[in-house]
Amino acid sequence: MSVSTLMHSWVVLLGSLATIAVILTAFGLMLRIVKPADALNHIGAILGIVIVLMIIPGVLVSAWLGMALWQQIALGVVGIGILQWFRPKRRARHRKGD
Repeated sequence: MSVSTLMHSWVVLLGSLATIAVILTAFGLMLRIVKPADALNHIGAILGIVIVLMIIPGVLVSAWLGMALWQQIALGVVGIGILQWFRPKRRARHRKGD
């Protein structure tokens, strides 16, 4: 799966979710669950979240592809180190007689 196919699938998924969210907001407006003054805020929030979710993966993918192999490996090692650091520590179990 190439990067362009993955990004296209991501955009299609976000578009579908945004459409569903706008439809639910419209139903809420028609059923008077959402106030008309709040409907514009809801739609603005939906669009803002969609825009951010579309931009961030594109920036991350282009940054990742722009790195040299040794930088990608170093970043992976740092990420694994951080995950290991935050992982809960196991405590040694003591026997009754000890």
